[in-house]
Amino acid sequence: MNASLEWFRTFKAIYETGTLSGAAKQLFVSQPGVGIHLNSLETYTGYPLFERKARKMVPTERGHLLYQQMQHSLNVLEEIQGRFRRKSGADRPTISVGMCVETFQQALEQHIPYIDFNLIMQFGENGKLTELLENGGADLILTTKPKEDNILEFEAFATETLMVVCGKNTDLSVWEVLDKKDPKAMRDWFQQQIWYNTASDMKLLNQFWEANFGIMPEFVPNFIVPNKFSIIRCLSVGKGLAVIPDFICRDAFAKDDIKILWKGVKDVTNTMYFGTRKKSLYTEQIKFLKETLASEYQDSRKKYSS
Repeated sequence: MNASLEWFRTFKAIYETGTLSGAAKQLFVSQPGVGIHLNSLETYTGYPLFERKARKMVPTERGHLLYQQMQHSLNVLEEIQGRFRRKSGADRPTISVGMCVETFQQALEQHIPYIDFNLIMQFGENGKLTELLENGGADLILTTKPKEDNILEFEAFATETLMVVCGKNTDLSVWEVLDKKDPKAMRDWFQQQIWYNTASDMKLLNQFWEANFGIMPEFVPNFIVPNKFSIIRCLSVGKGLAVIPDFICRDAFAKDDIKILWKGVKDVTNTMYFGTRKKSLYTEQIKFLKETLASEYQDSRKKYSS
């Protein structure tokens, strides 16, 4: 493994600012990138270069020694780089964004070729995404679980409605004559069907079932697949049921790939929130992302309601 000049630049920034977040701001990159560079350099040298304190990165003796040895040379290189850099805004800010993979594919992926800043996508559940935001590992997240915090702020921007959808080849002959006012008869029919789910989203099925029947589901899904789009693709050519948010189904509904089977006795909704830190260097870029994502949700609601 060969050492990268960027590792040393990152080390220098951490040494001079005393924190990973300070180095990220100085270098105009994301905090996760700073951490990766430092870990790579420590692996390369074979020594810890900092002691990780709660609010401070304290250089070790090896860290002090390395800084003294490379400071002058790196400063000279940076001066040369500055002289020859074109004055065309070559430096691009790097924004780290967290959301579920399906929302990324549905709402943001198609806009990436037109974004004029660097973007790092991170995927996970609400708790993981909020932790990334708290630790500086993300600049913007989408979540349904806002958290009270004096350094974070959450802004509601859309709602998603859960519903039971079915594959185009699902036999609905019994369902069509079923007494929808008889919860037990409905549960018995549901229990006999083929069900799809994802490993990370059992909570959506549980939420919908508890809201409509007052109990947890009495069946185990037959197929656990990687994500909700996998479910939609399977249902589009086969039979079965799944509980999925309406936003994710937008295109599938338009193509008649899947059908809405049951919305429940009442709407079961989740509010979507933008999560950010109260202080950020990237307000312009975050505003662009917020507007883009909110617009996608609004367009989806118009198409769905029409």
